[in-house]
Amino acid sequence: MHITFTLPHELNGICRQHPRVLYGMLFRTAWRTLAVLCDGLPGMTAVLHTWGSDLKHHPHVHCLVTFGGLDEKSGQWCWPKYKDKLVGHRKMSNTFRSYFLESLKDWMGRCGSGIYHQSYGVLTAGLEQKRWVVNQQPPTMDAEVINAYLSRYICRIGISDKRLRYDASTQTVSLSYKDYRRQEVGQAAPQAIRQLSPLLAMAQLLQHVLPPHFHRTRSYGLHAANTRKRLGGLLERHVKQAPDTVLVILRLLKAMLRLQLRNTCEQCGSVAEPLIEPVAPDHHLVASWLKITVRPPPVMGCSPKPEKV
Repeated sequence: MHITFTLPHELNGICRQHPRVLYGMLFRTAWRTLAVLCDGLPGMTAVLHTWGSDLKHHPHVHCLVTFGGLDEKSGQWCWPKYKDKLVGHRKMSNTFRSYFLESLKDWMGRCGSGIYHQSYGVLTAGLEQKRWVVNQQPPTMDAEVINAYLSRYICRIGISDKRLRYDASTQTVSLSYKDYRRQEVGQAAPQAIRQLSPLLAMAQLLQHVLPPHFHRTRSYGLHAANTRKRLGGLLERHVKQAPDTVLVILRLLKAMLRLQLRNTCEQCGSVAEPLIEPVAPDHHLVASWLKITVRPPPVMGCSPKPEKV
């Protein structure tokens, strides 16, 4: 399922000044919230976004989360008591707020008063009573929907070229965006235009550049490599390969890496589609899950060789 954790705009200033610390704190707090509220050990893959549709500063993390968790002692899968969410929305929001403010207070206390121009009390005034935005989307088992989420959120950038226009006569940059404040229930958000000077447009883009070597995509719990290695075959009884697992992985690789999974015959120039053979489930890397055999089409006038049985 898809869960989004968003920081309130009152913390935008300290996020800009200390992005590595605050963004890392956002990742850890989101995982801590899920690990505490979920029965068993869940899995989470999270990606950081610092922008809104209008390029304003809007730090939040998009998380792909397993629906439930694995009890390591009994080896049983623990399902949530709700059918469309892990826990209640208000409970998750309050837990996330409590853990983040606790981590922020501890960090500012250890660093001293010179870390930010405001004290912790002034910075967080009113945030303990404010409801923090945590959005839970209903779970799904549709592989195409999961692929769409992966490609949309993990590989996404702040803005595409088609949304930017420069008017040389007025020397302004036009930014088209979705105005969610005027969105009506059940309808798509209307389009709006934001006019910016060139320097301001550059500043809006540069504020979303992350610190060097900062990992904007992170995996926790069952999605982490060290957890899968530690649990070994315990996961195989619950995480089974569907018949179309290989096809799903191929579509994902083709979409993310833009692979050309075609082969052209050197003799006649025709194109052959790859032949995919089923493989037995295993817990190795994705590369060991794929077994692709690409054959060129037969030459005209020649009969193909019989396959070995």
